[in-house]
Amino acid sequence: MNRLADVGSRFSYDPEGGMFCAYGRDLGTLEELGTLMAAIATDADRMRRLVATAEADGFEFDD
Repeated sequence: MNRLADVGSRFSYDPEGGMFCAYGRDLGTLEELGTLMAAIATDADRMRRLVATAEADGFEFDD
């Protein structure tokens, strides 16, 4: 199972400009989200694949 899909229902988020904010009452979930995001943010190849997949799925990056 996709780990992010599992935690995704347990927090809310508010991205704006160059910032991403996640919030919720479950500290463990927020820590897990941070771990999952850090694994991608620190791996250039994974980040490139993520962006390519998003673009292929029709996501338009406006920045």
